[in-house]
Amino acid sequence: MKHILKAISLIFLVCGITSVSAQELDIEIKGPGLHKMMATHPDGTVQSYIINVPEGYDGGEAVPLILGLHYGFRRTEGSTVPEPYWVEGFFTKIYQQAFKPLNAIFLAADSVNGDWTTPENEEAVTRLMDSVIAAYNIDDSKTIVTGYSMGAFGTWHWAAKFQDRFAGAITIAGAPSTLARNPEERVMIEADWNIPLYVMHSRMDELIDIGPTKAYAEKLKADGKDVTFHELTVITHHQENLLPEPMGKTVPWIKRVWASAE
Repeated sequence: MKHILKAISLIFLVCGITSVSAQELDIEIKGPGLHKMMATHPDGTVQSYIINVPEGYDGGEAVPLILGLHYGFRRTEGSTVPEPYWVEGFFTKIYQQAFKPLNAIFLAADSVNGDWTTPENEEAVTRLMDSVIAAYNIDDSKTIVTGYSMGAFGTWHWAAKFQDRFAGAITIAGAPSTLARNPEERVMIEADWNIPLYVMHSRMDELIDIGPTKAYAEKLKADGKDVTFHELTVITHHQENLLPEPMGKTVPWIKRVWASAE
């Protein structure tokens, strides 16, 4: 069924018709470039998201997919959602330049309810991801989930819970634990890790202590897990504008992970 949906999507793309029904969501197929989009879920929830389609994409060849989980946001009183397209800055500041050589579609949505571990976010983002995979020509064996700060906490959670969906995970400045304001209340993730992990954290991070993350990564490595720990030395927690250079160093790792998935 999935291949039929993809074939229909590609026919629509070639014919210039851009709106198709992909599983439960209507996904508007776009050509190369960065696009700000909206998706309406079956329960009426409207979710803004961005999708970056690589240069040269015409639907003829399957491309990888990277799912990004954005950092924290200011909540207005009574709201659990960020301002629309909050996720755009997250992508352009951290990933756009660094990940261009990967020729992958980058998908990132605004949170629909608080942090990334909520059931509402799990359901909405999973549905959106599945719909994009069905609409575009995606090699779903070549996927990565990544996030920064709140998104890194979410990446640890998503990668642990949905290991069958991702070839690997990249976390930046977030602990492998629940997201609680008081560090003493955070509960570390327990998982039988089967996917490769690339863990990036700065020793200068004044908000999220590097210690628990580094110790967790070192234990996984000692247990024989595929873990790369990249310790930054000069970047503080809110200097995400300095991350494109170290993020570029993840590209060979991602290519290695995807090659092993072939």
